[in-house]
Amino acid sequence: MKKTMMLFLTGIMLFAAPVADAAGAKLIGKAIDETLEIAAKRSGTALSRGMRSKLGNTLVKLSARYGDDVLKIVREGGLEAIEQGARHGDDFWRFCRTVPEASRSLALHADDLLPLARRIGPEVLKVEARAPGMALRVAGEFGDDAIRLLAKKPPQDISRLVGYAAKADSPATKQLLLEKYTASKNPAKFLESFTWKHVMAGGLSAAAITAAHKISDGVETGLKNPETAQDFFHEIIAPFQYGLLALFGIVLFPLGAICIRKGIRYWKTKNK
Repeated sequence: MKKTMMLFLTGIMLFAAPVADAAGAKLIGKAIDETLEIAAKRSGTALSRGMRSKLGNTLVKLSARYGDDVLKIVREGGLEAIEQGARHGDDFWRFCRTVPEASRSLALHADDLLPLARRIGPEVLKVEARAPGMALRVAGEFGDDAIRLLAKKPPQDISRLVGYAAKADSPATKQLLLEKYTASKNPAKFLESFTWKHVMAGGLSAAAITAAHKISDGVETGLKNPETAQDFFHEIIAPFQYGLLALFGIVLFPLGAICIRKGIRYWKTKNK
């Protein structure tokens, strides 16, 4: 009886194994087809039957080597991710897994972004994910260290900083811009203190940066601390105080003389 039962179970297993394999293969095939469909739409490409088959085989091999994340990354990165992943290997898939939201940028610009990411770290891709196209420009304008400083900053701030830096009159001015931005209590207000048209027309100077920093941080602090506000406005007005006194003297002296003459005339008339 036991022998018969064992033979029966063995038969079921031998029959079920190919069925399970076939079902698993069907599911994998469906997942790959769906991935290619999504990736093709993201890339704006229509796939022929031959190309679909070729890319499907490549995905099977990549998934076997790098895991199920390959399909997720390709859906986000587009068909270009398959090409770049096959070309760059481990580093491409590792960085895509670390910062999935940058998969599309990395798929399009792996040749430029990967060397920078290897040198600095995943912060490169965090900047790229927040502000596509900005990571390389940030490194070019401010240096590698700026990537780490700006990895969590708002994308609009990153774009403005790069735009202003491009108009700076010297490398030292660029570094001052970054220094004052990161030191500011209100970085967004600091950037808003610049007049974009003036910067684009005349460039960016150290004096303009210092003034913007004083305006953004000085006024904000002054609202909370009247003494600080008084010192801040006194510092701004100090260079012009003698000119203002002279102006007041020019304007008020004639008025004072007229008032005195009228007063004397009134007194003489009253005492006649």
